[in-house]
Amino acid sequence: MDIIFPIIGGLIALAIPILVVVGIVYFIMRLRNNSSIRFFSYRAALRAYFYVVILISVIIGALSGGSTLLKVGLGEVFGAEFSYGQVYEEDKWRARDRSDRELELLKNDAPPMTEEEINKQYPSLKERLVYKVKESMIFGVSLLLIGIILGLVHLVARRSIETETERVDILRRVYLFAGLLVFAVASIISLTVLFQRLLVICLLEQGQVMNICLLVSHYL
Repeated sequence: MDIIFPIIGGLIALAIPILVVVGIVYFIMRLRNNSSIRFFSYRAALRAYFYVVILISVIIGALSGGSTLLKVGLGEVFGAEFSYGQVYEEDKWRARDRSDRELELLKNDAPPMTEEEINKQYPSLKERLVYKVKESMIFGVSLLLIGIILGLVHLVARRSIETETERVDILRRVYLFAGLLVFAVASIISLTVLFQRLLVICLLEQGQVMNICLLVSHYL
């Protein structure tokens, strides 16, 4: 699930080629209609700005914030290792590091680490999982609220300046197509990651197979 954040960055980066496509399609449609081309009119630029910000706010709120909260929820359903597998891997590395350090201190006749030092440098897996879940909750809720507020403000502003004719023009159609394209790509990648993680758990972590099968059959 940690791969979702680079994906979000890539989706936001898609805004640049999408804007180029929007400009090209708008240019062609205006030529076909024998209309005057005014790319930089204040009204057209303002509407384009509203559409772009609304699309970005949905990406931030739904895809980034929502996916983070979904990650927490899936961890509660399928187990923490499903959503926070990296924490478990880090815990194994920390255990080896602690063992190597204690062995080195023993060889050098140095005093062993105190309980306070151990707790500070090598917190338990449970403590780190609790921290990660809280961090994800704060991060997800913050992005979700930012996306909702930003989107609503620009949605109201856009509706206040648009006429009935403009709400069905080529700019809005391109905006809807761009949004559909972004969400289709995000959905495909997210489902791929989800099923990949489920297969890993089913094939490599046999102890959880029965629980997962029961959960899936319950929701089906």
